[in-house]
Amino acid sequence: MNFFNMELTEILKRIFPQIVMLAVMYFLVLAVIFLDLWAGVRKAKIRGEFRSSFGFRKTVEKIGKYYNMIFVITVIDVMQMIAISHINPQINVHLPIIPILTFIGSIFVGFIELKSVYEKAEDKEKAEITQTAKIVGKVIADISTQELASKVAEYLKTNQPKEPENENTD
Repeated sequence: MNFFNMELTEILKRIFPQIVMLAVMYFLVLAVIFLDLWAGVRKAKIRGEFRSSFGFRKTVEKIGKYYNMIFVITVIDVMQMIAISHINPQINVHLPIIPILTFIGSIFVGFIELKSVYEKAEDKEKAEITQTAKIVGKVIADISTQELASKVAEYLKTNQPKEPENENTD
């Protein structure tokens, strides 16, 4: 039993740096997701939008998707790190045993979130306006021209803009 404990201790000593690297990468992915959430809440506040649980649920879904991807990449990394650790003594070379694919995947997630953080609130509004215009276009296509003209005239009659009050300070 003492032999097993020595082997386990030796294995843990060898893989500890990789475990630390993986933990840091997983934490940093979570950090950039929360930075994007913070930026999104700030942008919504500036635009005067109501912040609902829908947006927060989207963040939770995003965390799940990103971590699923990163975990699969980490499994592949573990396989390549095991292969390298067995190949190194055989070819008498010391290739680094690092989770390179997880590192690349984490950078990829970081760039996606960076783009999202620096996305202008105006760009998001333009995208929403474009989406609304598409919906309105579909609705208009289903309404006859005469019916549309009567609805527009009715709207204009009931929603006349107020005249600005003329305040002279002469």
